Amino acid sequence: MIGIYCSPHSVISANDGKVYAIAHDVREQQRFWIKGQPYSLRDMLAGSAYLDRFIGGSVFQSFLSGANYHRWRSPIDGTVRSAAVIEGLMFSDTESAGPDPTAGTYSQGYETSVNTRGLVFIESDDPKIGLVCVMPVGITEISSITMMVRRGDRVKKGDELGLFSYGGSSMALVFQPGAIQRFTVPDNTSGNPDDGPPINVNAEIVIAG
Repeated sequence: MIGIYCSPHSVISANDGKVYAIAHDVREQQRFWIKGQPYSLRDMLAGSAYLDRFIGGSVFQSFLSGANYHRWRSPIDGTVRSAAVIEGLMFSDTESAGPDPTAGTYSQGYETSVNTRGLVFIESDDPKIGLVCVMPVGITEISSITMMVRRGDRVKKGDELGLFSYGGSSMALVFQPGAIQRFTVPDNTSGNPDDGPPINVNAEIVIAG
């Protein structure tokens, strides 16, 4: 694990892995089967009371293979407003992803709305960042998500939030509109949803707006 970037306006990666996708101006509700796998905030956040704060914001999602470190960390300094596990599907994928020899990893955008996932809402100490949702997502048989924080906890960048029990998984970070000045890692343009640019836990991924 590498050292933590110390800029007060930076956001660090919650996990090791590879970039799956970066999306902006995410809508409250979108239909998955139109084209590709657009993010639908109402479904992702399970109707959370914080939903309105994220409409029009950004999503940074990454893929963790079975070989990656499977404990996940706080991307910001702040206070946990809510922490819960949302029970959902297993072995679910979407036809829009096409034939998938990887047992569902091509459908990671869709899976943020239907699979078992955690929702950890952290209010940043930096008003430029605001509220961030850390969303670990179970893939295929990997549906066991363990939370290690609860409402009211104070966390620092790099503090452990929870863990996956086994195997490959996915992680989405959801940001409020206007929170991001720029991402400091590139989007996935490889053509392979599981083979984007590598990221390291605790390494900077965002400069706040």
